[in-house]
Amino acid sequence: MIFKEDCGFFELCPFQILKYLIIHQRCETAGVSKGALLEGQLVISIEALNSKHQANTLHCVTTIAAAGSIYGGLVLKKFLKDMQSILPGFFANLNWTSEEASHSQDASGLRSFQVIFEADVNPRTLMTDNLVIKNFLRKVISVLPKIRFNFSVKVNGILSTEIFGAENEPTLNLSNGIALVVNCQHYLSTAKFDATELPCSRIHPVLGHPVMLFIPDDVVGVGLLGELTLTPAVALCPCPKVFFNQLNRISSISIFLYGPSGLPLMFPNSEQPTTAVFKDTSYFIDGKKCRLCMVPSLDLSLDRGSVLPDVSYQVESGEGEEQSQNMDPQGQTLLLFLFVDFHRGFPVQKMELWGVHTLLSAHLSAILRESHSVVQDCIQATVDWALEQHHQAVKAHQKLQASLSVAVNSIMSIMTGSTNSSFRNTCLQTLQAADTQEFGTKLHKSFHEVTQHRFLYHCSHEVKQQLLPEKNEAEQNTEETHENSSLELLAGFPQGSFQHRTGE
Repeated sequence: MIFKEDCGFFELCPFQILKYLIIHQRCETAGVSKGALLEGQLVISIEALNSKHQANTLHCVTTIAAAGSIYGGLVLKKFLKDMQSILPGFFANLNWTSEEASHSQDASGLRSFQVIFEADVNPRTLMTDNLVIKNFLRKVISVLPKIRFNFSVKVNGILSTEIFGAENEPTLNLSNGIALVVNCQHYLSTAKFDATELPCSRIHPVLGHPVMLFIPDDVVGVGLLGELTLTPAVALCPCPKVFFNQLNRISSISIFLYGPSGLPLMFPNSEQPTTAVFKDTSYFIDGKKCRLCMVPSLDLSLDRGSVLPDVSYQVESGEGEEQSQNMDPQGQTLLLFLFVDFHRGFPVQKMELWGVHTLLSAHLSAILRESHSVVQDCIQATVDWALEQHHQAVKAHQKLQASLSVAVNSIMSIMTGSTNSSFRNTCLQTLQAADTQEFGTKLHKSFHEVTQHRFLYHCSHEVKQQLLPEKNEAEQNTEETHENSSLELLAGFPQGSFQHRTGE
């Protein structure tokens, strides 16, 4: 189907159609395989040519196509009816021939679904909207890794293509068909770190307990037959355990908002009422308790090559604080994922779930303020637990380093005190050392590499769900954790948490 509209439609329509298709598949699979990850392939193609009617304007033809299971069960007449209610006023020039006209088969024999629309836009708008679409796709595959997007743009004959997908990335299964990608390169700005050189390239999220959200009385006309919940997940990025030789500091905080079905609640480069609540830097995290002085970040470049957070804060040094020479100059990012979901006792219909997304997009700020106390307590507890695990791992590593020094000194005493020259020469030859001083240096380095390799192997190969303990259990385990910060922490098994293996 083909229709023309202005550039406002060009910016809005792709997101609405992609959201509709993902919600459609979520509703189709909900009763068949609860919790299964969404799968399928979506193609977004934009072809732009200089307009023959207006100067400095591009005539853009955008095609969105779906193939495989993500399109299964879609009735085109129902799709058209739903789109007319979702995008009122944009179907005035709709040219609809028949259902079969928008159905085709690809080379694999799979039936596909295709939507085509046209718009006249200026080149700058096209460039910005392309970056916005790319960031939207990166956010989607962060939690729906089995959906694959083929995105291509052709401007006056010059073609650029990019594939977005994370089906081969390590993931952490959460719930309700969501799996969080744990490859830290997905969240790091390419200019900040080269994640390919990190010994551990994964984040290790701690999942908090869900809390119920309350809808303010002045939000009228909602009529939800269910409940809204928010579940936080917190991780440090890059993995803090690869920087034990340096003091770690948190230099920034990134917040990612997701709604039901794993769809983003905010879009890059958009001014929405949702953003109002984030102007209060202390809403989610108690900066004084965590000793973090947060200020809103204005550096949210769309062209960064990684997932763009919905909200970002820079962490500044407090008054009188001096940066240690052993301090990591770049610092780490505290990643805060907020998953808002909708629950009820029976399957949710497509347009009802769409209505939930519409409600959240328009009123999330008000809903979060109404639920401020429970939301902050939940998030703060999760942040505290994630930071506490890291602090205990650092202490365990420090104890290990002290033990290594004792071991090295003991071996050195045995070697230097031995009257057997053959034994001393064998020791030196084993580590290819010229004298006892070089032997001691190489011995300490060897011990360090062995223990570090053992720890980093576990750290980079285990994908476990770390659940925040219940409050009373957490209090009981805190003392035990302080007293028993054993080498088990260094093997990647934080104490006091429930852990379940998940498939990669």
